[in-house]
Amino acid sequence: MQPIFVLVHSPSVGPSTWRPVAEHLAAAGYQVLVPSLLHIGAGAPPFWPRIVSAVRDDLRQVPAGSPVTLVAHSNAGLFLPAIRSGLDHPVASSIFVDAALPALIGPTPVAPPELLEFLGPKAVNGRLPRWTDWWDEADVAPMFSDPTMRQTVIEEQAHPAAVLLRAAHPGPRRLG
Repeated sequence: MQPIFVLVHSPSVGPSTWRPVAEHLAAAGYQVLVPSLLHIGAGAPPFWPRIVSAVRDDLRQVPAGSPVTLVAHSNAGLFLPAIRSGLDHPVASSIFVDAALPALIGPTPVAPPELLEFLGPKAVNGRLPRWTDWWDEADVAPMFSDPTMRQTVIEEQAHPAAVLLRAAHPGPRRLG
C-alpha cells in the first residue's frame, strides 16, 4: 500500500507553501494532505498539542490502517515526534525538508537565543508580524518567483504569537 504524504508546513507560514510539491506528488499518482496549522498560535500555550490535533483531524478522512509519510518543513520538524506519536495511522517514514531537527532526548527550543533576540523587537502587543515581514524585501522576493504564489503565501500567513517562539517541543519522544 502506497503511503499518503502528509506535508506539514512551518507554523510561521501557511499550507500554500507546500502547494507546488503537493501538485507534483498528486500528478505522480500519490495521495497528499496538507493540514493547516494557521490556528495553532491562538490561545495559551502549550501550542504543540494543537499541531498534533490539526494533523490528526486532517487524517480523519483517511482509513485508519493507511500508512502515512510525514514531511515537515522548517520548524514543523521539531513537532514530528509529537505528531507521529499522536496519530492513529502507521507512519512509514518521516522526511525533514530544510527542517529543524528535534533533540533525541528532552525538550527542544523552538527558536535559538539569537533568533529570539532578532524577533523580540518586532513583536507588537505580544504578536509577531507575518514571516515575510521579518526580512528585507530583497531577501524574501527571490523565494517566490511566481507573483501569484507569493501573494497567496503573504495573505494566508498567520501572525504567530511571540510566545510560540519561546515554547519548546515537549521531548523526549523519538522518531522511532
